[in-house]
Amino acid sequence: MITKPSKINLVLLSLLLIPVLSNHAQVTGKVSDHSHNPLARVNIIVKGTNHGTQTDSLGGYFIRANKGEILVFSHVGMQTMERRVEESPSVIHLEMHPAVIELEGVEKETWKRRKTQKELLAEYPNNKNLIKTTLGILDQDLSSTYFRIIDGKDLVPVGTDFLYSLEAHIPNIRIIRDDPRYPGSVGVFLRQWGGEPKTVLFDVDGFINYVPPTYLHARDIERMAVMEGNSAFIRYGTQGTGGVIVINTKAQTWMDDTGILKTYDNRSLTDSLAKAASSADPYRNHLPSYMEEWLEARTQQQAMGIFTGQQEKYRKNPYYFLEVFEYYLSRWGKHEYAENLIEPLIDNYSTNVPVLKALAYLHQKHGLYEDALNLYLEILKLSYDLAQSHRDVANAFAEAGNYVKAMQFYANYIQVSGQLTNSPFDAYGKDVLITTEIMNLMDRDQVSIPSFEDAEQVWDNSEARTRLVFEWNRPDMEFEIQFVTPDGYYDSWTKKHDKEEYTSRQFFIDGENKGEWQVIIDYSAKRSEKPTYLKVSVYQDYGMENQCLEIKVFKLSEKHVKELLFTFLNRAAP
Repeated sequence: MITKPSKINLVLLSLLLIPVLSNHAQVTGKVSDHSHNPLARVNIIVKGTNHGTQTDSLGGYFIRANKGEILVFSHVGMQTMERRVEESPSVIHLEMHPAVIELEGVEKETWKRRKTQKELLAEYPNNKNLIKTTLGILDQDLSSTYFRIIDGKDLVPVGTDFLYSLEAHIPNIRIIRDDPRYPGSVGVFLRQWGGEPKTVLFDVDGFINYVPPTYLHARDIERMAVMEGNSAFIRYGTQGTGGVIVINTKAQTWMDDTGILKTYDNRSLTDSLAKAASSADPYRNHLPSYMEEWLEARTQQQAMGIFTGQQEKYRKNPYYFLEVFEYYLSRWGKHEYAENLIEPLIDNYSTNVPVLKALAYLHQKHGLYEDALNLYLEILKLSYDLAQSHRDVANAFAEAGNYVKAMQFYANYIQVSGQLTNSPFDAYGKDVLITTEIMNLMDRDQVSIPSFEDAEQVWDNSEARTRLVFEWNRPDMEFEIQFVTPDGYYDSWTKKHDKEEYTSRQFFIDGENKGEWQVIIDYSAKRSEKPTYLKVSVYQDYGMENQCLEIKVFKLSEKHVKELLFTFLNRAAP
């Protein structure tokens, strides 16, 4: 039986904690670059420990450290810097400078053109300083933090797995086999300072492994990298505090060399290693039986007569009115008459967010942006605590041409996001969709948010011209999207039944695979009697003056379906 702690126990516990807390004083400050712009996501750790934090979007940070301890500041592309805590509590502001890269034949350069992942992949066989990770292909020469690379040819094949061979190359490695606490398991530890030792994280051919891959032998390995301390923390976060060992196998290297597509620079997509195993039939809207009468209508007058005879029978079915509204607009395009068809829907389902959102999708598809905006404003009242609701209103204002109002709503969400979601606005994490759209408004429409003017660009519009935004009206929807390249290879992304702040996902298609792409959906319904509406916004030349948008809406009503939703042309950048 679980019992609640008594008040006396709580008091005793608090007294015991007082001396511990008093030994760790507060250190705060701000980090900026050489132009005095705030630097977000700077990694800060107490040297010799696993205790660390990161700066927020305004460059601010908070960390507990003792007088005399040293703080290590690191950021990709910047020189790693150290500052001693002279007193506590204290305030330490820091200005970071670009990392200096030594280049052969050149005295000193502070910048080198960033190579694409495709270029690095082509160099990989001959450049022993490259390592493939789940975060992308890393160049040891250009890394701001040190990590060691071991050539597979230097591993002597001894023992039953590669760990026996690795011991000769990493003096401080500790391997515990047949730990009585964990029968049959192997524990691998690198040098750590303070605290309870944490096991090493393994990154094998771009896939994270929390247990050692003892199925690999030294002869299977093409190349390895060993990351400790800040080098692991900066890339893998807290899960890398025990160190990271990256392994590139010979089998994967052979597949890369043969031209089989492998994505190393887009973690939102699952890497695929073969052509699509099966083709998919084109999308088909499975019309319910009550729509058979509508298909026989030859005039609008006949259609309205059918509606008069059916509406009372289907009054409790909101999807009837959505179906009729979509069919009428697609067939005759009479907006004012179509709006009359959905009056019963608005009256009876004014608090049903999935239904209202599906209706907003259909308005957007047909270019009725003002009506869609009004629907999104109603949804915001019903689900004010959801980030998606705020984004939808701001985006709807932008589609309606009111860019100033759009920016006001984006700015308002940034200010209140911590109160709504219990976490501050994360420009390059969970809130990257909003960041992208703010950047686009700032670049194309010359509208700005003062606190956002120095924000870092999260997408390179010189490489990515096609942007796809998927949105769905039901948060419990589960599906997989496959992106099939013009050559027939594919990458996929899976939406699982997770609680998320957004019911949307964006993807950028770079300019390396030009031609006609296919988008296939593999959908599994939980409640077949309630269709799911999926909206896809296809942007061409995104971020350019000639940016264009096409909105597609799909109704998914079958219990399980795998269909070709649509195709799009990925054009060359101008």
